[in-house]
Amino acid sequence: MRPKILYSLFSNIISIKGIGPKYAKLIERLCGKYLVDLIFHKPAAYIDRRNNPKICDLKNDTIATLIVKIDSHTPAFNKRMPYRITCSDESGQISIVYFNMRGPYIKKILPIGSKRVISGKIETYKDSFQMTHPHHIADIKEFDKIKSIECIYPLTAGLTSRSIQKAINSSLEITDELPEWIPESVLKNNKWISWSKSVRKLHNPDKIYENHSSPHLERLVFDELLSHQLTIRLIKNKINKIKGNKLEQKGILTEKLKTLLDFKLTNDQIKSIDEISDDLNSENKMLRLLQGDVGSGKTIVALFSILQSIENSKRSVLMAPTELLAEQHFNTINMYANELGLSCSLITSSTRKNHNFDSDILIGTHALFQESVEFVDIGIVVIDEQHKFGVHQRILLSEKVGNECDILLMTATPIPRTLELASYGDMDISKIHEKPKNRKNIITKSVNINKVEDLKLALRKKIKNNEKIYWVCPLVDDSEKLALQSVNSRLSDLRNYFNEGEVDMVHGQMSQDQKNKIMENFSSGNTKILIATSVIEVGIDDPDATVMIIENAERYGLSQLHQLRGRVGRGKNQSSCILLFYGPLSETAKRRITIMKETNDGFKIAEEDLDIRGSGEILGSRQSGVPEFKLSNLDIHKHLLEMAREEALNIVNTDPTLKTDRGKALKILLHLFKNEVAIDYLKSG
Repeated sequence: MRPKILYSLFSNIISIKGIGPKYAKLIERLCGKYLVDLIFHKPAAYIDRRNNPKICDLKNDTIATLIVKIDSHTPAFNKRMPYRITCSDESGQISIVYFNMRGPYIKKILPIGSKRVISGKIETYKDSFQMTHPHHIADIKEFDKIKSIECIYPLTAGLTSRSIQKAINSSLEITDELPEWIPESVLKNNKWISWSKSVRKLHNPDKIYENHSSPHLERLVFDELLSHQLTIRLIKNKINKIKGNKLEQKGILTEKLKTLLDFKLTNDQIKSIDEISDDLNSENKMLRLLQGDVGSGKTIVALFSILQSIENSKRSVLMAPTELLAEQHFNTINMYANELGLSCSLITSSTRKNHNFDSDILIGTHALFQESVEFVDIGIVVIDEQHKFGVHQRILLSEKVGNECDILLMTATPIPRTLELASYGDMDISKIHEKPKNRKNIITKSVNINKVEDLKLALRKKIKNNEKIYWVCPLVDDSEKLALQSVNSRLSDLRNYFNEGEVDMVHGQMSQDQKNKIMENFSSGNTKILIATSVIEVGIDDPDATVMIIENAERYGLSQLHQLRGRVGRGKNQSSCILLFYGPLSETAKRRITIMKETNDGFKIAEEDLDIRGSGEILGSRQSGVPEFKLSNLDIHKHLLEMAREEALNIVNTDPTLKTDRGKALKILLHLFKNEVAIDYLKSG
């Protein structure tokens, strides 16, 4: 239940005077339905209107606020001509210019002989100063009503910055001071003021700060990050206390598996297996993330954990986001399961009729948990490509499979440390940096589209050597709006050059049966060149595929380029990746391509990708399990994230149930940022 002190902040925005249902709906679409959502709607920029010069001191391309006398009106003679008002002060003249404005209205707001305050951008025209469509016009008596520093807000159609500012100020009028949850020493060291004063300063600043990183904003950002980190730490603290299945390392199946492997495990694989094994052997529930670069051997590590579960008479579940990836895991794991005398079932929408939930190992898509099936005796659940799972989703998953069930999440997308802290603090993390010892680095080259005919000639030699090629295009069909290569166009082009049967295509708009048939032909070697969209980013593993061509490479992010590149280089032959680009390249595109050519290290690439794109874009795409913050910008506020993490750890260590006075204030903080899930965890013991 929400604390009484927050009732006003969580009032519906329609309670604000002057806001009706239509306007309320627009605001809700923009930022949320509560007053607190409005208050946390951060300005995107500020306009400084403190420049109040005389006309003679004006400078071009600046913002100025002037007191002027209205001297004359010169109406427009036609629609293409502006309506011009001549104004003056004791030092000179300036014109106010309007286009497509009604004359009677202009005469009403700017009557001849009156004095007015005008504020806007200064321009020059024929060696004279002018202000086109002033931002503000007011009677001289209302000079003080023009804000010296004006907030500019992110908007949606039907709203203006001025109307949002008015609604926010109305919300602030009924905002009470809240109990302080930040220690006095921290406030003092950072020159922070109270929460209430901070939100008022955010929307009514008295100066403009560099990067808009003012002390009052930093305090609010810290509040948001602390709320999030505290939620994560409280959940982790609770998980650590949950009794799990004690799955002992007996070595019956795991040792036998080692003898079946035709390769030597890397040091990172061994370390990860040991870390997971220790978790499984513990009486506490496991929640661990296994990070491994493309082709680093995560599936084998997962198999060891699956076998440890089976050694303790428990079944295991592995879930993948796509049928392609689920089938890939099934093919790999089932091969070893047969040798070990274990049963393994593939459970997807395509195999619905043949579902066997009694197998030792269940492998499938999300359909595994959408079916009306009660899992019995599950020891461990492994989830691949986990980045779609945020904290809340992980909680729901635990409830589905049983709180005592151990959970291992895997990702082939190395996660930068900043995003690690932001989203995965409730989990222990294992990392596989090393590639298998027989795995060669992929040679990456960039090729201009002008050289595509030379590229085709080189591919003939690859095909004669029984090598296979992936050719990735960004679109399925041609687009009039986007000058990008499509799968269909490239298919027609390559079939004119190679034998028709040697070239085929696969994309997400095909049925699963169609995709399966095409992939079987490619695996068998009937198809030599597979043209595809990024649908092949995960789930395809063919050791004979040695060439990856990515067309319009300049349009892809670093991490996606790296993921696609990782589809080759899985056999004994040297593999290569061709970044086929259309010039001229932007500086960002040049940097991406250079990085791809310089390194095969996915962890380094992830950090570079974060640096290039910024956290905002990554949060909204690749790392969809990472929370979206209203106030925080992880590119700017990394230091505050670290600080919030340390403070959250300290709180959980000293006051794990939030019973102290500060703990009670922190509960208000959790509610303020809608992290009630942490409160629920506290209530559940």
